[in-house]
Amino acid sequence: MGFEDVIMTALGLQDVVLEKVEMSQADLRLKVFVRQNRDRCACAVCGGQIGQVHEWKKREIQGPPIGAFLYVTIHLSRLRGYCLGCTDQIRSAKVPFTHPEVENMSLAFCEWAGRLMEEMPCDAAARFFGVNSKTMWRLDQVRMEMMKPLMSLPSDIDLEKMSADEVHYRTMPKERSFLKPEIKFITNLVCYKERKVLANASGRDSRALEECLRSLSPAQLLSIKFFSVDLHDPFMLVIRRRCPNAVICADRFHLAELCNKAFDEVRKLEFKKADESGDEFQLGMLAPHRRFVLVEREKKLTKKDLKMLDRLKELNKNILNAMILVEHFHRVLDKTDVVEFRKSLILWYRLVRESQLRPFLKFAKTLRKYRDHVENYIKSKLTTAVSEGLNNKIKVLKRMGYGYTNEESFKNKILQRCGFLNSHYIDTTSWFWQLPVQLAQNPPAY
Repeated sequence: MGFEDVIMTALGLQDVVLEKVEMSQADLRLKVFVRQNRDRCACAVCGGQIGQVHEWKKREIQGPPIGAFLYVTIHLSRLRGYCLGCTDQIRSAKVPFTHPEVENMSLAFCEWAGRLMEEMPCDAAARFFGVNSKTMWRLDQVRMEMMKPLMSLPSDIDLEKMSADEVHYRTMPKERSFLKPEIKFITNLVCYKERKVLANASGRDSRALEECLRSLSPAQLLSIKFFSVDLHDPFMLVIRRRCPNAVICADRFHLAELCNKAFDEVRKLEFKKADESGDEFQLGMLAPHRRFVLVEREKKLTKKDLKMLDRLKELNKNILNAMILVEHFHRVLDKTDVVEFRKSLILWYRLVRESQLRPFLKFAKTLRKYRDHVENYIKSKLTTAVSEGLNNKIKVLKRMGYGYTNEESFKNKILQRCGFLNSHYIDTTSWFWQLPVQLAQNPPAY
């Protein structure tokens, strides 16, 4: 293989003849001048043979970076001639190495940019290459839609432990910009072992989780042994119906959130009383911005905060009781033996009744309803920690994209960044030179 062949293969060029190359080290630019091979030209409309040459039309195509040259431009002399299959109409010759959706970019450049956009925002990739950001966004969307039919789970994937959780995002209707942003939800199905999102669906109801579980085969559904969810009845109904061997585990993070919510309701009531009595110290200690300090573990607080907290406990009995209930509840969840858990829980119930704090009485009622699922958590210690970690990654994704208004785009991006919709799991090596026939002929439109 000669030097010319190396250049042509590296740039993904096909059916062309290399004429010359111009290099500029100062601005890292490389210009490659090529001409279509007359003997291999086919009509771009019917694919038939082109007879007499009408003209050679100049065209610029964005090429992929090569070596030290970041900006590569392919200057193509494209054949226009009389097509024998189109009754002697003047047609342009087909250019096989350009993308069907973005014709001024080569396939190699599009795949190079697509893999880069798997790890960074489209705007950042656009600045990196010096191209239009909207064009890069459209390219990313088309590429993800092309990859979705090829996405599949690894054959050796371990689905014994699963979890489901939802994420929310705000979208503004494009037609009526004066309306308030609408909050929407996306349900993600997460594999605990792989730490990946397997599927997602719009909404947070039973239909959403049902749609996610359809991506699994009957044998895979039977292989699920533990399923962690928050205390959401629609999710639990679907899991019982579709995953008969799965044990439903209550999510510890959600239980802790409900406990902290009960404490915050007590804080609000005591804050209102302090406001009515004019107690400046309690107003400051019970202010909304200090609510996290009140439920924080003592070893994480400063000496000043500990002193002020001790004074608050002396002045406010209800806050003291609420803090004791929160601390004891976390110790209950730390139990590893079901018998010990039941004993500790009974003691906690008694403390709640003695405190007569209405928010905690309400929380205790909820806990009794889902006690079996809480005990399943004690047995398995399965939580939605992986889901929560992925949720944080998705929040970063939202901030990097400055929010999302296109729901399908957001769902695809979640699967790309947190799932299997990327080149790490889908082999797109051949896409540097040629797209699959069915995808090249009918690319998704955006």
